[in-house]
Amino acid sequence: MRRSPTSSDNLKESRALNANHEIEALRRAAARCDTHDPDVSQWTVGMHVHHCCLATTAVCESLLASEPPTPRAPRSVLNAAVFLFGRIPRGRGKSPEQAMPEAGVSREDLDAMLDASAEGLRAVAATDPRKWFRHFSFGVMDRDRTLKFVRIHNRHHLRIIADIIKSTDGRKGATAR
Repeated sequence: MRRSPTSSDNLKESRALNANHEIEALRRAAARCDTHDPDVSQWTVGMHVHHCCLATTAVCESLLASEPPTPRAPRSVLNAAVFLFGRIPRGRGKSPEQAMPEAGVSREDLDAMLDASAEGLRAVAATDPRKWFRHFSFGVMDRDRTLKFVRIHNRHHLRIIADIIKSTDGRKGATAR
């Protein structure tokens, strides 16, 4: 006998869809992976997509490997502001070494990484809500706050990507394909 979806199942699906919305936007942006404007960012569009994949995958792996309960940790003013406004200020953060992108990653490799990121987000959305992730700057976050952080982080990079693409339209010094 097949059971009908519960509200809990629907909520898990909703979390996964919300988190994957940015992954699909990154997938569309990957079509312009060689686009670059050093006046906007030192990274190409592809490097921003690569960074988002590296960060998302690492966050998902860390959270899935954690053991409940969620540790208690103080929150900073920056943490509160980022989560309240849903935005990360540009030029303020430093990526950890494992999330530093490489130049020249192919579109095919980016697509595979985006698939892995989407799968990781689906797994996180379906896991125990008491699992947690420790961010080097934002501290400890439970599953739902972690998913919100991933969305905020990826939207931050999507805004930069949009500015790179917008600036390359007819602008000297920028490269677009």
